[in-house]
Amino acid sequence: MLPSATVGLLFGVWLFQQQPRLWSLAVWAGWLAAFVTLRLLLFGLMPGRVPGIAFSFPFQPLLRRLWLVLLIAALAFAYVQARAWWRLQSVLPAACEQLVIPVQGVIVSVPERDARGQHVDLAVERSFNPACPLPANIRLHLYQQTYRGEAAKPLALPYLQAGERWQFSVRLKRPHATRNPHGFDYAAWCLSNDIGASGSIDTKAHMHQLQPLVWQPAALIARWRASVGERIERVLGATPASAVLRALVIGDDSHITRTDWQLFVDTGINHLVSISGLHITMLASLGYLCIGWLWRLRPRWALHLPSKVAASAGGALVAIAYSALAGFSIPTQRTLYMLLTVLVILSLKHRLPFSWILCVAMWVVLLLDPWAVMAPGFWLSFGAVAVLAFAMGGRLRPSRWWQSALQTQWIMTLALVPVLILFFNQLSLVSPLANGLAIPMVSVGVVPLAIAGAVLPLDGLLHIAAGLWQVCAHALAWLHQLPWAVGYVATPPMWAWLMAMLGTLVWLMPRGWPLRWAGLLLWLPLWQPLSPALQPGQMRVTVLDVGQGLSVLVQTAQHAMLYDAGPVYHEQSDAGQRIVLPYLRHLGIKQLGVAVISHDDNDHVGGMASVLASVPASRILSSLTSDAAFFSQLQQLPQAASLPRIACHAGQQWQWDQVLFRVVYPAESLPTGTKDNDKSCVIQVVSAHGSVLLTGDIEYPAEQALLASSFGGDLRSTVMTMPHHGSKTSSSLALIRQVNPEIAIATVGYRNRFGHPKPEVMARYQALGSQALRSDRDGAIVLDFTQGSRPQVSRWRALEPHYWEL
Repeated sequence: MLPSATVGLLFGVWLFQQQPRLWSLAVWAGWLAAFVTLRLLLFGLMPGRVPGIAFSFPFQPLLRRLWLVLLIAALAFAYVQARAWWRLQSVLPAACEQLVIPVQGVIVSVPERDARGQHVDLAVERSFNPACPLPANIRLHLYQQTYRGEAAKPLALPYLQAGERWQFSVRLKRPHATRNPHGFDYAAWCLSNDIGASGSIDTKAHMHQLQPLVWQPAALIARWRASVGERIERVLGATPASAVLRALVIGDDSHITRTDWQLFVDTGINHLVSISGLHITMLASLGYLCIGWLWRLRPRWALHLPSKVAASAGGALVAIAYSALAGFSIPTQRTLYMLLTVLVILSLKHRLPFSWILCVAMWVVLLLDPWAVMAPGFWLSFGAVAVLAFAMGGRLRPSRWWQSALQTQWIMTLALVPVLILFFNQLSLVSPLANGLAIPMVSVGVVPLAIAGAVLPLDGLLHIAAGLWQVCAHALAWLHQLPWAVGYVATPPMWAWLMAMLGTLVWLMPRGWPLRWAGLLLWLPLWQPLSPALQPGQMRVTVLDVGQGLSVLVQTAQHAMLYDAGPVYHEQSDAGQRIVLPYLRHLGIKQLGVAVISHDDNDHVGGMASVLASVPASRILSSLTSDAAFFSQLQQLPQAASLPRIACHAGQQWQWDQVLFRVVYPAESLPTGTKDNDKSCVIQVVSAHGSVLLTGDIEYPAEQALLASSFGGDLRSTVMTMPHHGSKTSSSLALIRQVNPEIAIATVGYRNRFGHPKPEVMARYQALGSQALRSDRDGAIVLDFTQGSRPQVSRWRALEPHYWEL
């Protein structure tokens, strides 16, 4: 019965996380009445009690099992709703957003430092504004700023340390995420990590350190982790190897470069370059074996404490210590829960079936962390263990170690293909080789040596660990250079994915190779794209939600144009990497016809290099000068350095699949001193079912020049992006009247510091009958120009709402 109950638990927890909102008491009352009615129908009216009922007795066990699954699912659903309601109560009140609030708290994370400043997590102890109760945990940024004037000097900011108690004045926002198809949901991450707000420290207000070290567990652990990380960097320097060792020892991956992360992802070993479940399990197993061996050397000790219990306790202590060194991050906690559950069961006198052990571990994880089902790692971890147990169990004799290792890697690679495609749209074809090399080197060699060298004053161990990692990294780089190293697959329809999972189950069954390979034939629909193909004359325009920036993808039947790629967020992240690339891979787009850079502003050009590093383009169309920093950055990308570069100017045009693209601004020569915004490439795309005008950041002078040009009388478009994100220096009444859009879209960040879009600008569009949409409220906006003269509009927040979106 436990496996059936576990299915009910998993289904109930997963089903709640798909809800658009928390259920009201009226809804709960209705469902309770339905459950009572169902209970009476299934068991209150069985044959022998009321004659003439059609139920036959042999079905009673099946009905009871079904009822158990539904009952557990309902109870799990209610439990998670209660947990979610309680956690959402601690979120920052909406009325307190962007207010300056004095706060006192303790830094409980290892500070992350980059060129922009410092980033820490603060455990709030006191809010000095009684009207604004603050969440227990907030994420703060102390940005590096400079004095304005001729002799600009950086402000003298404090060097924040883990474990300190401070008093700051902060400006906070509620958790808010950019929402795009197949994109990362920061608000969901904040919910699962119990982060109730994020914001910045006001550098103009007084900052006062109240205590250099707070004697609290979270503060002491954070200080310990920070000192260990500093020791690694002090011994090895700021090298790629030291960045990886910091990630492996203390769970801080902020020093790993984007290039290295891409190498790890493409070779399929990114799960190793962090404090993963595999490392914790390996170290716990080492503790279990060592304590067990020591107990067997002292038989008298077993009279007081059985050796199995002592070994389990030793493994548990090692796992807890390593998890503490990782800062008890949420993925680490899930692994720790699973491992402690297994160790407790192993210490019992009674042997339980492995399926029961797995079910108990899942109960522990989901009851303690019901948001685990939203993490791909949860499904990959439990799925991998279940696959291995199913495929490797029931053997008459054990295989040799090398045979077992090869078979394990082969089974894991094939069995997880559908899951990896669904979550990541990626297949690393060198992953079996890369993991076969990296798993023993990292888990058995690098991790133990790095921990011992970081915690103990043994510098040599750190150097040996770094040397081992460098050997592994060189091998990974060689594998990555192979032309077939990695492939990308569009997100399949759900029916195709379910067929592939059925095929995987058939393949895992020990019924002979003919049946196994027949099961793999069910994978063929995986290569069926999710979105229907466009016909000539049709187009799809996606205005992505990149925060305060712009990125628009225009697709025709056989081609695609990317107009801008959003901003750089910080040194290790930009919109191209986090939003645009996942969306292109979600659609299965492997090449761009044209990559357009409207002008040289970070919020438009910032993410383009990341896109072109992975998805090639036939040419670049931009208003950038030849000495622009972007082109210098492009020279460092071998696959993009030689792309043809064309300066955009009015009169250029091309046609793809009966869809016309034409540049209507700027002129070939512009007055000296023209602002970057007024150099923006303005492109009109015209199809048989409507048109769209992409305006970049043009302001009043450029708008007047555009209206006075030969294209000024032919700007009528169904959809337009608001120039300069709806600023007060753009969207003149004359331009709006000339374009006369049915839909106008403002691409803005949530509560951005510029106040875009300005209320008077929004009112201007609405007064002329345009439907005004905003990316911060609507998320990504998909416009399908496939029939009629008006596009079908899909707003991603409305299409996939979540209860945690406040």
